[in-house]
Amino acid sequence: MKTSNGNSMKENKVLIPIILMVGFIPLIVHSYVYNANLSQFDWYPSNADSQVDYFFAWKMIAIIVVGIVMLGVILLQYIQKKKFRFENSFYFFMGYALFVVMSALFSNHKYWVVRGTHALFESVWVVLAYILLCYYTYNFVNTERQVKMVLCWSGIGMAIVTLIGCFQYWGLDFFKSELGKHLIVGEKYWDQLDKLSFSSVNISYATLYNSNYLSFYFGMLIPLLLCLLIGVKKAWHRVAIGIGEIFCIICLIGCRSMSGWIALAMGGVIFLMVLCSRRKKLFGISISLLIFGTVLALIFANTTTIGKRVRDTIVGTYHMENFYSLNTIETNQDNVKLDIYDHSLYVSYDISSDGVMNISCKDENGENVEITLPDEADHMSAITDERFANVKLQFAMLDESTPGIVVYVDGIAWRFTKTNTDGYEFLNPAGKLIKYPKSIRSHLFRDDAMSNRGNIWNNAIPLLKKHIFVGAGANSYMLESTQSDYLSQAYIYGFNNYDAKAHSWYLQQWVETGLIGTLLLLIFLIWYVVQSVRIYRRIDLSQTLSWTGLGLFIAVVVYMFVAIANDSNVCTAPVFWGMLGLGLAVNRMLMERESLLLKKMSEIDKAAVADTEDNVENGVIQTAQECANHKTSSPKKQSRKQRKKQKK
Repeated sequence: MKTSNGNSMKENKVLIPIILMVGFIPLIVHSYVYNANLSQFDWYPSNADSQVDYFFAWKMIAIIVVGIVMLGVILLQYIQKKKFRFENSFYFFMGYALFVVMSALFSNHKYWVVRGTHALFESVWVVLAYILLCYYTYNFVNTERQVKMVLCWSGIGMAIVTLIGCFQYWGLDFFKSELGKHLIVGEKYWDQLDKLSFSSVNISYATLYNSNYLSFYFGMLIPLLLCLLIGVKKAWHRVAIGIGEIFCIICLIGCRSMSGWIALAMGGVIFLMVLCSRRKKLFGISISLLIFGTVLALIFANTTTIGKRVRDTIVGTYHMENFYSLNTIETNQDNVKLDIYDHSLYVSYDISSDGVMNISCKDENGENVEITLPDEADHMSAITDERFANVKLQFAMLDESTPGIVVYVDGIAWRFTKTNTDGYEFLNPAGKLIKYPKSIRSHLFRDDAMSNRGNIWNNAIPLLKKHIFVGAGANSYMLESTQSDYLSQAYIYGFNNYDAKAHSWYLQQWVETGLIGTLLLLIFLIWYVVQSVRIYRRIDLSQTLSWTGLGLFIAVVVYMFVAIANDSNVCTAPVFWGMLGLGLAVNRMLMERESLLLKKMSEIDKAAVADTEDNVENGVIQTAQECANHKTSSPKKQSRKQRKKQKK
C-alpha cells in the first residue's frame, strides 16, 4: 500500500509544471525594465531603448524556467528507462521544432531571437518550451484522475484571471487600485504610481495585457466548460462549472473582440456536426441546415444594417490608395514629390541670404502651382489650385539648427529639409533624417478588414517569399516587417506605432519559422483535429472523460480559428499548448479503452464460440453413445426357423 501511495505522489508531482503553465503563468504581472536595443534602426527613436514591460517579460522567464524543469524530468525519466509514447503525428511536430531551431541559428536578429522584446517576449526558448509542454503533457497524463487534477488545479488560476476580467468590465480594475499597483511595480518605483495607467474604463483585459487576447483565452475556456458541464455527474460540480461559464462569457463580452465570437460560432458548428454525425439521419439534416444557414447569413450580411456592419468589419471597405488623398512620397535631389489623388505635386524651397524662404510648387506637367502668402499668425501658405486644396505649407525650424518645410496634407504634417549632399530628406516620427523609404505592399486585402488587420497583412505578404525554407527566427517579425510605412501610420495607426506582430499566427509563423516549418505545424494540428473527429463521432459519450476530450478538442479548434486574426503570445499560448497536449492524452486514453473493450468483446465472442463448439461436439458424442446404447439394448432380429420353434 505504501508503494502504491508513493507512486501516486510521484505521478502527481510531475503534473506541477503543466498546472503552472496552463493555470498560473498567465496570472503573472510585474514590472520589468529592459533594453530594447532598437535605436540602431532608423524607424525607432534614439532615446527610447530603455523600456518597462508589465505583462510579458516575467511570463517569458517563468515559461523558460518551467520548460527547463520539464526537460529535467524527461531526462531523469529517460535515465530510469521510462518508455515514452510517440504517435506518428509527432514526427511532424518534431520537424516543426527542428525548423524553429534552424531559423534561430540562421537568423540575422539573434539578439532579439534569444531575448525577446517589445510587446511580445516570445523568444526561441519560449517556443521550444511550448513544444516541450505539449509532448510532456501527452506522456505524463495517463489516467482520468490526472486529467481531473490538471483541470481542477489549473482552474484556480483561470478563475482568478476571470474574476479580474469581470471586475474590469464592471469598472473595478484591480490594477488601478493602490494594492494592485504596489504588487505589480517594483519597490523603487512606488513613488511614481500615479503615472501608471492601463486600459480604458469598462474594457476587460485581465492579466493578459490586450483585450484581443481574451478572445483566445475565453474562446478556449467557454467550450471546455460547456462540455464539462454536460459530462460531470455531481450536481455541485455542475453548479460551480455553470457559474464559471457565466463569468467567462461576461469577460468575452467585456473584451469587445468580435474575433472571439466568430471563432466560438465556428467551434459551435463543428461541435454540432460531430455530434450529429453519430447518426446518419441527423448528419444529413445538419448538413442541410448548415447550407441553409450559410445562405441565410449571406442574405443577412447584404440586406440588413447590422449584417452589412459585420460584413464590412470582416471584409473591409477600402484600399488605402483609393481612400486617402496622399498615396506616395519621394524625396528627390531637387524636390519632394507627393502624389495626391491622381496628381503629382513637386515642392521645393530656397533660403535667401537674409533668411527668407521661397517655396516653389509645380504639378506633374512642370507648371507652377500658385500659393498664397504666408499667414502672419502661423506663417502658413495654402495652394489656390483646387487639385491640391487639402495641402498647406509652412516654413519651420526642425531643430535648433535645421531649417525645413512642413507640408500638411489632410491636416497631417510631413517635415522635410534640404541637405548639401543627399538633397531633400524626410524627418521621420522617430526624429531621424532619412530618404523617404519605398515600401512594397500587397493589395490582397482591404486595408480596414478585420479592424485594420488587412493593412498589416498587406505589409506582411511581401515578406513571405523570403522565408520559404527557414524563417527569420522567433520574435523577429518586428525586425523583418516594414516599420517605415509612414502613410499607414499617418492614416491608420498613428505615428511611432510598430508592427511588432503580424496579427495572424500563421503569417507570423511563416515569417519567423519558414514555410516548411509552418506546414509541418499545420499538419500536426490538422492530424489532431481529424483524429478527434473520428473518435468523438463514435465514442461512448456517457463518460466524463469523453466529454472532457470533446471540450478540449473544441477549445483547440476555437484557438486555431482565432489565430487567423490574432497572435501567439506568452499570456495565452501556454494554455493552448497545454490543452493540446491534454487533448492528445485524452484521445489516447479513449482509444486504449476502446481497444481494450474490443479485445474483451473479442475474447468473449471467442469463448462463446468455443462453448458452442464444445456443446455441439458433446451433443454429437452423446447422441452417438445413445445410439450405440440403443443398438446394444434392442433385441436381435430372429430368423423364420427360430420363430417357428418358439410357436411350437
